Amino acid sequence: MIPFVLRRMGTALVVAWLALTLAFVVLRWAPGDAVDATLARSGGSAEEIAARRAALGLDDPVGQQYLAYLAGLVRGDLGESLISGQPVSEMLADSFVPTATLSLLALVLAVALGVLLGVLAGAAPYAIVRAAADGTASLALSTPVYWTATLAIYLFTVVLGLLPGVGGTGPRYLILPAGVLGFHTAGSIARVTASSIRESAGQDFVRTAQAKGLPDAQVLDHILRVGLLPVVAVVALQLGFLLGGTVITEIIFVRRGLGRVLILAVNNRDYPVIQGLVVLAAVTYSLVNALADVVYSLVDPRVRSAD
Repeated sequence: MIPFVLRRMGTALVVAWLALTLAFVVLRWAPGDAVDATLARSGGSAEEIAARRAALGLDDPVGQQYLAYLAGLVRGDLGESLISGQPVSEMLADSFVPTATLSLLALVLAVALGVLLGVLAGAAPYAIVRAAADGTASLALSTPVYWTATLAIYLFTVVLGLLPGVGGTGPRYLILPAGVLGFHTAGSIARVTASSIRESAGQDFVRTAQAKGLPDAQVLDHILRVGLLPVVAVVALQLGFLLGGTVITEIIFVRRGLGRVLILAVNNRDYPVIQGLVVLAAVTYSLVNALADVVYSLVDPRVRSAD
């Protein structure tokens, strides 16, 4: 078991390193930098712009910048914002809790709704129920987040006046964004759940249970025990996406979080902040999926033997 865990954790770190390297290279290839976004636009002289670039190390060879950044990462240093001079680790720490809270609440709602829809789509006795569950999952997957968020604000805030729409930091301000994000995340969970249940329903152990005359409830219990195993992996994937992909939701609902930090960093070409966000997202995504693999291997030891 320990070698399996070490391999998965090692793979997670390699994936994070590759994501960081790709982001580093792409950012250097893109036109413009933090100096262009601030000093040059405000009318700074050529001498001031050149001095500022040299002070920030933007004129150094890309390889030298990359090695310096990796050396800082080894020490736990994500660098400083080129705009504010604030350590990137502090900026991310200040905004991580609101994003993590929103993501985790959305995931809880997504798992509850996704599994329910998947079970109904895959095992409901009535065709109309299966069709309704399939249709809801398809709607969650195909509808843009910004459209659902706008509709939710209009319906529950403007028309019904039940929930606050944008801004705010209290628990009530979490309901709409978490509901919107959870609804869209539930679509993929529902699809995987339904597909897995349908596949499990055709296995020999189900036919054996039916041949023995077991009640339908017990047969369904056997199907669910096997059919819900793949949900562990897809839930881990969705958690990784949620932690790194709440940007649109946070912007629409005017919430403090990593989404706002990312938008400002992109607009200002603030390399260290963008790289820090990439590192955080890649490490979180990779480690969550590695943990899901470990949990899955504990539930189904065949995963370890096949690895």
